Amino acid sequence: MKKILITKNLYSLFAEQKSLFDRADIQVFTASTNDEVLKLHRKEAADLIITELELPGIPTEDLFSTIRQWKELRAVSTIIVCEDTLAHRERCKQCHANAVIPAPVDPALLLVKVQQFLSVAPRMEYRAALAVGISGKYRDKPVPFHTENISASGMLIRADEPLALGDGIFLSFFLPDGLHVSGYGEIVRIARSPDDARTFLYGVRFTNIEPTLKAAIERVVNK
Repeated sequence: MKKILITKNLYSLFAEQKSLFDRADIQVFTASTNDEVLKLHRKEAADLIITELELPGIPTEDLFSTIRQWKELRAVSTIIVCEDTLAHRERCKQCHANAVIPAPVDPALLLVKVQQFLSVAPRMEYRAALAVGISGKYRDKPVPFHTENISASGMLIRADEPLALGDGIFLSFFLPDGLHVSGYGEIVRIARSPDDARTFLYGVRFTNIEPTLKAAIERVVNK
Protein backbone atom coordinates (compact mmCIF):
# COMPACT_ATOMS: atom_id res chain seq x y z
CA MET A 1 0.00 0.00 0.00
CA LYS A 2 1.40 3.40 -1.06
CA LYS A 3 0.41 6.54 0.84
CA ILE A 4 -0.02 9.92 -0.87
CA LEU A 5 -0.47 13.18 1.02
CA ILE A 6 -1.86 15.87 -1.30
CA THR A 7 -3.39 19.30 -0.83
CA LYS A 8 -7.15 19.53 -1.24
CA ASN A 9 -6.85 22.06 -4.08
CA LEU A 10 -4.70 19.69 -6.14
CA TYR A 11 -6.78 16.61 -5.29
CA SER A 12 -9.92 18.40 -6.51
CA LEU A 13 -8.44 18.41 -10.04
CA PHE A 14 -9.20 14.69 -10.22
CA ALA A 15 -12.55 14.59 -8.41
CA GLU A 16 -14.66 14.06 -11.53
CA GLN A 17 -12.49 11.55 -13.37
CA LYS A 18 -10.90 8.19 -12.81
CA SER A 19 -7.27 8.54 -11.87
CA LEU A 20 -4.35 6.81 -10.29
CA PHE A 21 -5.66 8.07 -6.93
CA ASP A 22 -8.63 5.67 -7.19
CA ARG A 23 -6.46 2.57 -7.18
CA ALA A 24 -6.82 -0.16 -4.58
CA ASP A 25 -3.11 -0.02 -3.72
CA ILE A 26 -3.09 3.76 -3.15
CA GLN A 27 -4.23 5.48 0.07
CA VAL A 28 -4.80 9.23 -0.18
CA PHE A 29 -4.79 11.85 2.59
CA THR A 30 -5.64 15.52 1.98
CA ALA A 31 -4.61 18.70 3.78
CA SER A 32 -5.46 22.40 3.49
CA THR A 33 -2.46 23.88 5.34
CA ASN A 34 1.21 23.08 5.88
CA ASP A 35 0.44 22.46 9.54
CA GLU A 36 -2.00 19.72 8.49
CA VAL A 37 0.58 18.29 6.07
CA LEU A 38 3.11 17.98 8.89
CA LYS A 39 0.59 16.49 11.31
CA LEU A 40 -0.64 13.91 8.80
CA HIS A 41 2.87 12.98 7.68
CA ARG A 42 3.94 12.39 11.26
CA LYS A 43 0.92 10.13 11.76
CA GLU A 44 0.86 8.25 8.42
CA ALA A 45 4.48 8.43 7.13
CA ALA A 46 3.49 9.21 3.54
CA ASP A 47 5.48 7.84 0.61
CA LEU A 48 4.79 10.97 -1.46
CA ILE A 49 3.81 14.54 -0.57
CA ILE A 50 2.21 16.68 -3.30
CA THR A 51 1.83 20.26 -2.14
CA GLU A 52 1.78 23.92 -3.14
CA LEU A 53 4.56 26.36 -2.37
CA GLU A 54 2.12 29.05 -1.20
CA LEU A 55 0.03 26.83 1.07
CA PRO A 56 -1.28 28.56 4.25
CA GLY A 57 0.31 27.81 7.61
CA ILE A 58 3.98 27.52 8.40
CA PRO A 59 6.29 28.44 5.48
CA THR A 60 6.83 25.53 3.10
CA GLU A 61 10.60 25.82 3.57
CA ASP A 62 10.14 25.33 7.32
CA LEU A 63 7.79 22.39 6.72
CA PHE A 64 10.37 20.42 4.76
CA SER A 65 13.22 21.50 7.02
CA THR A 66 11.29 19.97 9.91
CA ILE A 67 10.54 16.78 7.97
CA ARG A 68 14.21 16.32 7.11
CA GLN A 69 15.08 16.43 10.81
CA TRP A 70 12.96 13.34 11.52
CA LYS A 71 14.85 10.18 10.57
CA GLU A 72 11.70 8.06 10.22
CA LEU A 73 9.93 10.69 8.05
CA ARG A 74 12.64 12.12 5.82
CA ALA A 75 12.51 9.30 3.23
CA VAL A 76 9.54 10.82 1.42
CA SER A 77 9.36 11.98 -2.19
CA THR A 78 8.01 15.49 -2.77
CA ILE A 79 6.29 17.29 -5.61
CA ILE A 80 5.74 21.03 -5.25
CA VAL A 81 3.46 23.16 -7.42
CA CYS A 82 4.42 26.81 -7.79
CA GLU A 83 4.32 29.79 -10.11
CA ASP A 84 6.93 29.61 -12.84
CA THR A 85 9.13 32.41 -11.53
CA LEU A 86 12.81 32.48 -10.55
CA ALA A 87 11.96 33.39 -6.95
CA HIS A 88 9.57 30.46 -6.55
CA ARG A 89 11.96 27.99 -8.19
CA GLU A 90 14.68 29.08 -5.78
CA ARG A 91 12.35 28.52 -2.84
CA CYS A 92 11.55 25.03 -4.13
CA LYS A 93 15.29 24.29 -4.23
CA GLN A 94 15.46 25.18 -0.54
CA CYS A 95 12.71 22.62 0.06
CA HIS A 96 14.78 19.99 -1.81
CA ALA A 97 11.74 19.03 -3.88
CA ASN A 98 12.10 15.95 -6.06
CA ALA A 99 9.95 17.59 -8.74
CA VAL A 100 8.55 21.05 -9.38
CA ILE A 101 5.42 21.51 -11.50
CA PRO A 102 4.39 24.98 -12.72
CA ALA A 103 0.92 26.35 -12.09
CA PRO A 104 -1.65 26.04 -13.55
CA VAL A 105 -1.22 22.29 -13.14
CA ASP A 106 -1.42 19.87 -16.04
CA PRO A 107 -3.18 16.87 -14.39
CA ALA A 108 -1.69 14.43 -16.90
CA LEU A 109 1.84 15.60 -16.08
CA LEU A 110 1.16 15.36 -12.36
CA LEU A 111 -0.11 11.79 -12.68
CA VAL A 112 2.96 10.77 -14.66
CA LYS A 113 5.21 12.18 -11.94
CA VAL A 114 3.23 10.43 -9.21
CA GLN A 115 3.50 7.10 -11.02
CA GLN A 116 7.25 7.59 -11.46
CA PHE A 117 7.89 8.30 -7.80
CA LEU A 118 5.70 5.52 -6.47
CA SER A 119 6.75 2.97 -9.10
CA VAL A 120 3.17 1.71 -9.27
CA ALA A 121 1.93 -0.67 -11.91
CA PRO A 122 -0.16 0.79 -14.74
CA ARG A 123 -3.87 0.03 -14.78
CA MET A 124 -6.71 0.15 -17.29
CA GLU A 125 -10.44 0.68 -17.16
CA TYR A 126 -12.11 -2.70 -17.42
CA ARG A 127 -15.82 -3.27 -16.94
CA ALA A 128 -16.85 -6.92 -16.78
CA ALA A 129 -18.87 -9.37 -14.72
CA LEU A 130 -17.09 -10.62 -11.61
CA ALA A 131 -18.00 -13.45 -9.24
CA VAL A 132 -17.10 -12.73 -5.61
CA GLY A 133 -17.20 -15.22 -2.77
CA ILE A 134 -16.77 -14.40 0.93
CA SER A 135 -16.63 -17.09 3.59
CA GLY A 136 -19.74 -17.02 5.77
CA LYS A 137 -21.66 -14.65 3.49
CA TYR A 138 -24.17 -15.22 0.72
CA ARG A 139 -24.44 -18.84 1.95
CA ASP A 140 -20.85 -19.28 0.76
CA LYS A 141 -21.95 -18.92 -2.86
CA PRO A 142 -20.32 -16.39 -5.20
CA VAL A 143 -22.49 -13.38 -6.11
CA PRO A 144 -22.17 -11.08 -9.15
CA PHE A 145 -20.15 -7.88 -8.89
CA HIS A 146 -18.68 -5.72 -11.67
CA THR A 147 -15.14 -4.52 -12.25
CA GLU A 148 -14.27 -0.86 -12.82
CA ASN A 149 -10.53 -1.04 -13.43
CA ILE A 150 -7.68 -3.47 -12.96
CA SER A 151 -3.91 -3.60 -12.51
CA ALA A 152 -1.45 -6.38 -11.75
CA SER A 153 -1.72 -5.57 -8.03
CA GLY A 154 -5.48 -5.14 -7.59
CA MET A 155 -8.77 -3.89 -8.92
CA LEU A 156 -11.69 -1.57 -8.26
CA ILE A 157 -15.06 -3.31 -8.12
CA ARG A 158 -18.66 -2.07 -7.92
CA ALA A 159 -21.62 -3.61 -6.09
CA ASP A 160 -24.72 -2.87 -4.02
CA GLU A 161 -23.64 -5.42 -1.40
CA PRO A 162 -22.12 -4.04 1.83
CA LEU A 163 -18.63 -5.37 2.55
CA ALA A 164 -16.09 -4.44 5.24
CA LEU A 165 -12.46 -3.35 5.22
CA GLY A 166 -10.23 -6.37 5.60
CA ASP A 167 -12.73 -8.82 4.13
CA GLY A 168 -10.89 -11.61 2.33
CA ILE A 169 -12.62 -12.45 -0.92
CA PHE A 170 -12.43 -15.06 -3.67
CA LEU A 171 -12.43 -13.55 -7.18
CA SER A 172 -13.36 -15.13 -10.50
CA PHE A 173 -13.46 -13.22 -13.79
CA PHE A 174 -12.37 -13.29 -17.45
CA LEU A 175 -9.83 -11.01 -19.12
CA PRO A 176 -10.68 -9.42 -22.50
CA ASP A 177 -8.70 -12.15 -24.27
CA GLY A 178 -10.92 -14.81 -22.66
CA LEU A 179 -8.42 -16.03 -20.06
CA HIS A 180 -10.10 -17.08 -16.81
CA VAL A 181 -8.58 -15.56 -13.67
CA SER A 182 -9.33 -16.70 -10.15
CA GLY A 183 -7.64 -16.04 -6.84
CA TYR A 184 -7.94 -14.18 -3.58
CA GLY A 185 -7.88 -10.55 -2.54
CA GLU A 186 -8.58 -8.20 0.36
CA ILE A 187 -10.86 -5.15 0.63
CA VAL A 188 -8.51 -2.22 1.37
CA ARG A 189 -10.73 0.77 0.50
CA ILE A 190 -14.47 1.54 0.48
CA ALA A 191 -16.26 4.51 -1.10
CA ARG A 192 -19.75 5.41 -2.29
CA SER A 193 -20.22 5.63 -6.02
CA PRO A 194 -20.47 9.27 -7.18
CA ASP A 195 -23.16 8.15 -9.65
CA ASP A 196 -25.40 6.25 -7.21
CA ALA A 197 -25.26 6.61 -3.42
CA ARG A 198 -26.69 3.09 -3.03
CA THR A 199 -23.69 1.57 -4.79
CA PHE A 200 -20.30 0.88 -3.22
CA LEU A 201 -16.85 0.98 -4.82
CA TYR A 202 -14.35 -1.42 -3.28
CA GLY A 203 -10.60 -1.26 -3.72
CA VAL A 204 -9.24 -4.81 -3.76
CA ARG A 205 -5.59 -5.77 -3.29
CA PHE A 206 -4.66 -9.14 -4.75
CA THR A 207 -3.26 -11.42 -2.04
CA ASN A 208 -3.04 -14.79 -3.80
CA ILE A 209 -3.12 -15.04 -7.58
CA GLU A 210 -0.98 -17.41 -9.64
CA PRO A 211 2.13 -15.64 -11.05
CA THR A 212 1.18 -16.67 -14.59
CA LEU A 213 -2.25 -15.07 -14.21
CA LYS A 214 -0.75 -11.93 -12.69
CA ALA A 215 1.62 -11.71 -15.65
CA ALA A 216 -1.34 -12.12 -18.01
CA ILE A 217 -3.14 -9.20 -16.33
CA GLU A 218 -0.01 -7.08 -16.66
CA ARG A 219 0.27 -7.87 -20.38
CA VAL A 220 -3.35 -6.91 -20.97
CA VAL A 221 -2.99 -3.63 -19.05
CA ASN A 222 0.26 -2.70 -20.81
CA LYS A 223 -1.42 -3.05 -24.22
